[in-house]
Amino acid sequence: MNRFSPLLTQTIGLLLGLLLGFGAVGRRPVRAGSLPAGNLSLLTSPNPAESLRVAEADLGRLNAGSPARAAVHVRLGTALLELRRYGPALQHARAALGQHQLASIGDRAEGLRLLGRVQLAQGDTGQARQTFMRALQLAARVGNPAAQASLHEHLGDLSASQQAWPQAQRRYELAYGLWQRSGNAASAAVALHAVGRMHLARRQFSRALYYLGQSTRLARQLGDSTGTGHVLLTTGQVYAAVGNHVLAQGFYTQALAQLPPRGFPALRGRMYQALAAAHDSLGHRNVAGELLQRAIVLARVSGDLDWKSELYLTLARLQRRQGNVTGALGSLTRYVSLRDSAAGERHLTQVEELRARYEADKKEREIELLTKNRLIQEANLRRQKLARNVLAVGTALLLLLVAGLVRGRREQRRVNRLLQRKNTAISRQKEELDRLNRTKDTLFSVISHDLRSPLSSLYSLLALLNLGALPPERLATHTQRLTRTLDTTLGLLDNLLNWAASQMQGTSLRPERVRLDDMAEECLALLLGDAERKQILLLNQLPKPCQAQADANMARLVLRNLLGNAIKFTPTGGTVALTARLVGEQWEIRVSDTGVGISVADQAKILAEAEPHTTLGTAREKGIGLGLRLCKDFVERHGGRLSFESRLGEGSTFCFTLPALAPQGGEQPATVPAAIPAAESAGG
Repeated sequence: MNRFSPLLTQTIGLLLGLLLGFGAVGRRPVRAGSLPAGNLSLLTSPNPAESLRVAEADLGRLNAGSPARAAVHVRLGTALLELRRYGPALQHARAALGQHQLASIGDRAEGLRLLGRVQLAQGDTGQARQTFMRALQLAARVGNPAAQASLHEHLGDLSASQQAWPQAQRRYELAYGLWQRSGNAASAAVALHAVGRMHLARRQFSRALYYLGQSTRLARQLGDSTGTGHVLLTTGQVYAAVGNHVLAQGFYTQALAQLPPRGFPALRGRMYQALAAAHDSLGHRNVAGELLQRAIVLARVSGDLDWKSELYLTLARLQRRQGNVTGALGSLTRYVSLRDSAAGERHLTQVEELRARYEADKKEREIELLTKNRLIQEANLRRQKLARNVLAVGTALLLLLVAGLVRGRREQRRVNRLLQRKNTAISRQKEELDRLNRTKDTLFSVISHDLRSPLSSLYSLLALLNLGALPPERLATHTQRLTRTLDTTLGLLDNLLNWAASQMQGTSLRPERVRLDDMAEECLALLLGDAERKQILLLNQLPKPCQAQADANMARLVLRNLLGNAIKFTPTGGTVALTARLVGEQWEIRVSDTGVGISVADQAKILAEAEPHTTLGTAREKGIGLGLRLCKDFVERHGGRLSFESRLGEGSTFCFTLPALAPQGGEQPATVPAAIPAAESAGG
């Protein structure tokens, strides 16, 4: 057996060299524990399993609608993440985000931070970066510098995992500034530690020692022994990197002494591994082996199979250099077994993660589908609401337009009525002005008609007196006749002035009981001079008494004008007759003459409202053409009418009506007198 011992030893050494990459006789010191590039992986809670149990109990006490469920889901996910149970941690992260309608913005930011940490732990750095950035935006929105600093640290860890050292260093520096602003000195010390680690990764050893020294002083001031031990561990790694294993061993020993007796198994195990590497470099292999055994025990407690297999591989190499082939083979066997178990566990973890990711993606797709449906429904509701609002606004505008049109139409009608009233008032004023103008013309017409005869008689008498050839008898006769004519003319002037005044003042009709037969005698006496000059026979055939209800002045003017016109257009030796008959309740008075008559062409002009129509009489008498119009106006005011019949060369008959009155008690209408010459009628 002893014969074959050197051969067996040589064979095992060759096998170890091939497996471990040393060669048959190669030597390599124990490696210091390779810590993660970030600063949060080792400083987890002392007992994540207990944290998980408490969080599960808290979640069971909350109802489904409680806003506090989001924070509890974050605690559960964090504990599961520390236990490297990434699938359930991812589910709780998504459950925390599912409470976004009930949770605050800060809780949503914490949920996103947990989701990003799980994604980073699973190696999905792209999704982790997007998640951290979303959480950072929410934290900045609520103005929470502590949350922003924590997210900058996670982004620094992500960049460090990709060996993007400058970007990671920048994130840690931003985190340090935010921790200082929020007054969190302990977290600021951790950020300084992370900045020092980035300088170590970039092999900037002096700057790394500067930031690590600041972090150590700050942690000691705060009494944070765990944080101090972690920084001392990193400081020892700096000295180990420059080959000063003695100083490195001293810092590792100080770091190990800073840790509390219980808790933080991963950090304590890393310290044992680093201290073993320092002793191995100094040739203290037995001490290094003991330290590695302690680290393996702590790795077994932490449940990290990869780290545990790494420790067995390091131990196998150490035992190989010590010549302990049997121990090296056992450690190597454990390494291979743990590596396979770790690979299987990683495979199962990957499968579980894939399944969880599939479920999560499925739920996300369902959520996205539900969200899209909700957005579509909301869009439809918005469109319906918009259409309803547009319809309501359109209806309101239409109603306003209709109301405006109705109001405008009413206003237009009001304006039209006002304009109509104004036009009516203007028309009345115009009619009044026309009436006044006609009154003025009528006044002049009456004066020219009624004053011409007495003035002519007076002029003739004065002419005879001037000649001195008038006998006394004739002078007395003419004087007596002229006196009667002047008396009648004065009465006529008084009546004329009263009538003109009533016309100018717009006085209405003032009817009274009149005797037309007596009024006719007065008019014939006034016109007797003109009839004598033309040797015209005047016939007054009115019955006595002939009583009517009329305005005396107007009736007198009508008779005088009609008789004057008859004399005017009757040639020498003709006849003018005045007759009357009772037709119903009206007197129909006729003035007939044997004059020249009226042509058919002039008949339409006699009573027209156009310009006054006048012609010369048979003795070249002049007129102004207003007599008949004045007669028509006065007759119509009494409710009667004026008409005429005429044939050219045979004479004319003018007829007008006035309201009749019954004779007073005892009076009976007399017979119509026979025709008498003009001279006799004047004298009687």
